[in-house]
Amino acid sequence: MRALSQVLWALPSPVPLRMAFASSAAMVEAVQNAIAANPPDVIYAERWRALQYVPRDCGIPVVCDPTDSMILYNRRLLSRGSWWERIVGAEEYVKFLRYEPLLARGADVNIFCSTLDRDCLLRQDPSLNCEIVPNGVNCELFFPKNQSEAEAATVIFTGNFGYRPNFHAAVYFIQEVLPTIRHECPELRFLAVGNDATRRLQKYSAPGIELVDFVPDLRPYIAKATVAVAPLTLGAGVSNKVLEAFAVGTPVVATALACGDLPIRHGEHLYLANSSKPFAERVLELLENPSLRARMVEKGRALVEAEYDWEAVTQKLENIMYRLVETRTPVVKDMATSRLA
Repeated sequence: MRALSQVLWALPSPVPLRMAFASSAAMVEAVQNAIAANPPDVIYAERWRALQYVPRDCGIPVVCDPTDSMILYNRRLLSRGSWWERIVGAEEYVKFLRYEPLLARGADVNIFCSTLDRDCLLRQDPSLNCEIVPNGVNCELFFPKNQSEAEAATVIFTGNFGYRPNFHAAVYFIQEVLPTIRHECPELRFLAVGNDATRRLQKYSAPGIELVDFVPDLRPYIAKATVAVAPLTLGAGVSNKVLEAFAVGTPVVATALACGDLPIRHGEHLYLANSSKPFAERVLELLENPSLRARMVEKGRALVEAEYDWEAVTQKLENIMYRLVETRTPVVKDMATSRLA
């Protein structure tokens, strides 16, 4: 109730609703006390809504990892969301145009998972210090599957279905793509696996659609699928579900939006399809062609091992932190904006 009241108060203000929802004076005080009690070498803030808790004048290097640009996220919501999401998206887009660069000035380095998201922010303020640290996959945990693990005519979509872009993508696939596939492949099973799947998607359930809530290990579910799909039409950044399927060895059909700036080639690493009929056709082609699946699997796994293995990705993040600690770059001080929310 406190968070919702903060959102209502923020409506006529320049503060984005996403920021107001997470605003907490108690958290600001807790962070200040922690810094005073045991001053760290570097502060790592995950997401913009966590950066608002970090005092601007603490003199400690700050790394913020928003991952995605909220400007880009809300711009896409404006054109593809439901009617109420477009209203909220318009409000948030206008506010984040000013607020996102203001937040970014409170960190020494801002980390994004794709050049698309980074460049969206830099267009607002080219002087900001931004780095790319891509999403990654633990290639030891998401190891290649044995073909005996795969089950025929099985398609999987993984994700947190409490996250609106994943929910939208699942509904889009069930309503607009799945019927075309089923016409040619009546025995098809569609698995939606991830947090909140049952509650969010129950009304769209039907024979042949299986909803599985949060599981501690996604790999066995990805391994059993013949094809993995990422039919996202909303959101920003890069979907880890694509990289996880690459790592396990399940071929992928995805929208371009789901792939961000991944260095992938259509027909080589995966199939790209941005509308329902081509999407269904690509899934069917993979279901019917084992040799094509094998070629894509080889390319996808090689890409993940070379560029997106968690060891390589985390090393990039560590290097950024080490450089900050070694140089002790001061945090940008702006007392007028020391409390943004």
